[in-house]
Amino acid sequence: MLTFLAAMTPGTQPEETWPAITLVWVCIGTLLAILVWPRGRGRRLARQIFAVAVLAFREGLRLKVLWTVALMALLLGGLAFFTDADGTHAGRAFVILNYCLSSGEVLGAMLVVLLSALSVAREIESRVMHTFGTKPIPRWGILLGKALGFWSIEILFILGLAGFTALLVRAVPMRPEARSSGMTRTGTWKDLRRNALTTRQFNVSDAEAGATARMKLIKAGSSQTWFFTTTPEMSKGEDVSVRLLLSSTVTFASHIENLGIKIGFENEPLLIDVVKKVPQDRPFELYIPVEQMNRNGRLAVTLIPSAKGKTAPSVAGSVKMGIAADGLYANLLKSVLLIALQGWILAIITTSWSGILSFPVTVALGLILVLGGEMSRQVLDILQAGTQRATTISMDSADVSVPKQVADQLRFMLQLLPDFRVAGGPTAFVEGEFVSMWVLAKAVLMMGLVRGIGWAIPGIVLFQHREVGR
Repeated sequence: MLTFLAAMTPGTQPEETWPAITLVWVCIGTLLAILVWPRGRGRRLARQIFAVAVLAFREGLRLKVLWTVALMALLLGGLAFFTDADGTHAGRAFVILNYCLSSGEVLGAMLVVLLSALSVAREIESRVMHTFGTKPIPRWGILLGKALGFWSIEILFILGLAGFTALLVRAVPMRPEARSSGMTRTGTWKDLRRNALTTRQFNVSDAEAGATARMKLIKAGSSQTWFFTTTPEMSKGEDVSVRLLLSSTVTFASHIENLGIKIGFENEPLLIDVVKKVPQDRPFELYIPVEQMNRNGRLAVTLIPSAKGKTAPSVAGSVKMGIAADGLYANLLKSVLLIALQGWILAIITTSWSGILSFPVTVALGLILVLGGEMSRQVLDILQAGTQRATTISMDSADVSVPKQVADQLRFMLQLLPDFRVAGGPTAFVEGEFVSMWVLAKAVLMMGLVRGIGWAIPGIVLFQHREVGR
């Protein structure tokens, strides 16, 4: 398992492996505890929990809510496929991925909450749960089995949705582009896959390593150069991207006119020498074929703002070099894992509490968990940004002491909630964010095991003492 994680995560640091190692040993310890349980009770209990999970799975398949949710997800994906987006293949592919994965996340959460809330609460009200009281299985085993069964339903749903999403994205080049992006080649499946659907790890230039300021000011008519050290191994058989983020003193304009871009190795003919109209305040990428990058050298990226006109704008820019990390299917797998993690957290919590709470209250609890899990990451980011801003402008410690205390208290409270935006969320790769398997291992350990089961334990304990089937 660790070999698989390492293979999926190029360039990871050794200290980042502790979540995966801990997770592996937790699984090993659980299996050993089951096997060495006295008189075979562990194996018998595992079979009983599996039997309850199978019953819950079959029950979920019979409910109409599953097929309603599945139909809604497929409908949204089909509508996304027939939109034009920005007129390019890349734009249409990103719309499909956003629609399908976002709907899978939301509809999958709704599916798990409704299934778990319906099952236990309804069985208690109809006295079906009384029959479980006569069986030699602990109550926590009943709840765990049902949670696993409903979680399996959601996994089946998101696997089908991921396959449907992959087919739609693969079919995007079959429709003609309404217009060309001009900056990124996505007219064929090969171009779309390599130049849009492959996430990359971005490195700063040699001069910026360890620096705090990433944006450099370039006056009109002057130039600024960024240098990157290259090796034959770095391209990994894919085109290398150069990501640029620019802004100008003409802040109201959506684009920067007549920007000169020169890219090439030192003392050699240029690989790219163009003057283009480029987006302002939005990152864009240029791609260098792998055949030209398969070598040792020092790549120079030079930007030259136009000096034409009396009000020629100055430009502030940053440049990064991106090395291919994961393709579409690897990123879809990570998205499925993140949605499945969300489903497990909701399944174990709502199933455990549905034995104590009524159906409406259990659904409300699930909605609170979903909203809190989606928003907690954004609130934490805002709090962190505020603290960094206060440090940047050198505010006196007395001026920020009270807000900092409040921020710390809010941060502590929010960290108790399940975090469904961990690792950027299922659609992070659409924005070009690289998510490593080590980060996913940490998410499974801290969210799925620690916080998920931590929230479920009080409900399980209360259900143990409830008079049901005695």
